[in-house]
Amino acid sequence: MFRNYLKIAFRHLLQHKTITLINIGGLAIGMACCMLIVLFVQDERSFNNFHTNGENIYRLNSVTGVGGKTEYMSVAQFPAAPALKAELSEVQLAVRMLEQGSFLFTYGDKKFLEEKVAYADPDVFRMFSFPLLAGNKVTALKEPNTIVISESMARKYFGNQDPIGKMLRVEDEQDCQVTGVMKDMPLNSDMRYDMLISFSTFEKGKDLSKLWFSFTSNYTYVMLPAGASMANVNRDLKAFADRHVKEIATGFSMTFGYQLQPLSHIHLHPDGDGGNASRLQVIYIYVAIAIFIILIACINFMNLATARANERSMEVGLRKVMGAARKSLVLQFLSEAVLLTLMAFVIALIIAQILLPAFNNITDKSLYLFGWPHLSLLGILLLVAVFTGLLAGSYPALYLSGFVPMAILKGTFQSLRNKTILRKALVVSQFAIAIILIVSTIVVYRQLRYWQQQNLGLNQEYLLNIYLPGVVDLNKKQLLKQEMQQYPAVAEASLSNMALGRYITNFNPVGKEGENNDKSIAAGIITSDFDLIKTLGMTLVKGRDFSDKMGTDSTSAFILNEAAVKAMDLKTPIGSRIEWRPGGNNTRKGEVIGVVKDFNYETLQLPVKPVIYLVKPERANLLTLRLQPGAVDKQLAQLNKIWDKLVPAYPFQYSFVGDDLAKQYLNEKRLGTLFGAFAVLSIFIACMGLFGLSILISRQRTKEIGIRKVLGASVGNITALLSKDFLQLVFVALIIATPVAWYLMSKWLQDFAYRISIEWWMFVVAGLCAVVIALFTISFQSVKAALMNPVRSLRTD
Repeated sequence: MFRNYLKIAFRHLLQHKTITLINIGGLAIGMACCMLIVLFVQDERSFNNFHTNGENIYRLNSVTGVGGKTEYMSVAQFPAAPALKAELSEVQLAVRMLEQGSFLFTYGDKKFLEEKVAYADPDVFRMFSFPLLAGNKVTALKEPNTIVISESMARKYFGNQDPIGKMLRVEDEQDCQVTGVMKDMPLNSDMRYDMLISFSTFEKGKDLSKLWFSFTSNYTYVMLPAGASMANVNRDLKAFADRHVKEIATGFSMTFGYQLQPLSHIHLHPDGDGGNASRLQVIYIYVAIAIFIILIACINFMNLATARANERSMEVGLRKVMGAARKSLVLQFLSEAVLLTLMAFVIALIIAQILLPAFNNITDKSLYLFGWPHLSLLGILLLVAVFTGLLAGSYPALYLSGFVPMAILKGTFQSLRNKTILRKALVVSQFAIAIILIVSTIVVYRQLRYWQQQNLGLNQEYLLNIYLPGVVDLNKKQLLKQEMQQYPAVAEASLSNMALGRYITNFNPVGKEGENNDKSIAAGIITSDFDLIKTLGMTLVKGRDFSDKMGTDSTSAFILNEAAVKAMDLKTPIGSRIEWRPGGNNTRKGEVIGVVKDFNYETLQLPVKPVIYLVKPERANLLTLRLQPGAVDKQLAQLNKIWDKLVPAYPFQYSFVGDDLAKQYLNEKRLGTLFGAFAVLSIFIACMGLFGLSILISRQRTKEIGIRKVLGASVGNITALLSKDFLQLVFVALIIATPVAWYLMSKWLQDFAYRISIEWWMFVVAGLCAVVIALFTISFQSVKAALMNPVRSLRTD
């Protein structure tokens, strides 16, 4: 019986090739989009899930409160890990992983700057499932000056030689012995290190046990026993924080606590559960797009099936008269739908494979469709395809099988054909979704353009950041600045600790001199030489710049931005006495000599934070240059020569501020690209359905068209008649889509400090796009029908 259903279904699909191709094409494109999005979502949710003890591993996050604002940090202080292991019985293992930027490694004549490097405690291989191909996981990082490298690094430095026991020179300062080779860390891991140096190497000669006030890029992970309650440990952490940090936190006029975050949450909530940064929003958007696309494809199927109801009504009537039960008719129509979706599924696999490289490029992923790990996924996608067929074919099957045979055979089925409300509603739904995606694309691109064109409050053109190794002393830094400043292409130069466009390294309490600590604010501290304000082209709104002719400027002078003046409530800022409280006995007191206009030193997604500038060049970790307009490649080559002369052991590392700022918006740029691509695809699928409907409706109104032409109707009149109904539906879709798109994009924009307003013309443009595309789609078939010979039209049955 089922074989007979498939045979009839196959014959029927072949008999109506155009409609079949439209259905298969729409479903195939929709399924291909869904496959790509499912791969993306699966990859995002798989991060850090490969560790054997993953369910029991947590990251220790810091939670601070300053001025009523709560901040979540993914880092903890150096003494936290050993203290946790010693004081909390639930903590089985505690591991610190410290990132300190790039390191220069030398072996023989090979010299490379490596960025994926961290210091790690010895238990790192007992806690995490990073298999060692050589070496002992318990002792590999136990001693100072030991290092474990990845298999890729082993090939890079040692070729086919056995790396165990070999010595790598680190930062041209010390030698580290290779004690282990680990398998390359997986792509779906938030820890992607190529080299792990023993933490005792970093700790050597330092007393870290008292540094409870110091926050660096030190990540702390703990492993609890199986079945341990995270809530109970979080309660114990409150007493732990009070014991070690409360006094210091009070001195900093802040509250402080800890929070355990499950390892599986880290990728989607990188700042900690409760922090601002979250990748869940992106996943929700992708899933919504996948649902929209497949919904449009399913609507196409339903619309075309119900539009063909009249053509199949006689078939249904005859089969019912011959004894066919409604159940058998439902199965017949469902088998047609499933067969069609299975064919679409095969084509979708091909389309998805073709589109995968472009999708990987947009999303910065390395996804693949075919392979052993994805066999189960392909099986699930096949089941989804079958379910899609059942979903798309369910309404047509129930609708067609419910025809009354007597009404059909007596010719009174005409009244049933006029019930087109559902079909119109489905067309409206399709175009409403497409218009929402078009509006979203316009809003995202306008927001990106707004960020790119927004005046940051300083001149970012031709600004170059050169990154200085930590081993370069102040004298060498100043000599490097002088040498480069003598080059004609360099207009200005300054040493500082701020990588404009990337980060500010320090945030410390700052308050009015002599004022209670509880009135302090947390401000970004930028330390530099005397030339930073001038080099960056910032605008002084009050007071003066730093000057090397003023002896006190290097010890007791401050410049504030407008946000800091407002946060500290300084009515007359120039001459006000303030103090910087970095902790310990390092408090620096002095006078405010200037106020600079607020500028965005990082992403425009965030508001401008209070910033304090002071002269302290010894803390500089980069040299910022303003270049003259000219041939950039030639300028960089000359600067590289100066670098090689003064710092020959280290490669020349640089970045342009404009490029660094542009990278801040990569996620939004990717989102805009995907919105645009999926908007085009949604319109294309909807128009395929519209084209199919226009074919069927023109076919059903053939006699009407013939009579109208005989009575004198022109081709233009008939074309307008056939197009009018569809265009009305597009206008209704625009009316429905407008408030929905406005709400969704308003929700997306509200997370940004600097954002555009959603304007009326965006909806007009989206509506006009939908109308023009729909009109172009319909007009082809409408004109064809209008040009048909009326004699031939009147002879059709």
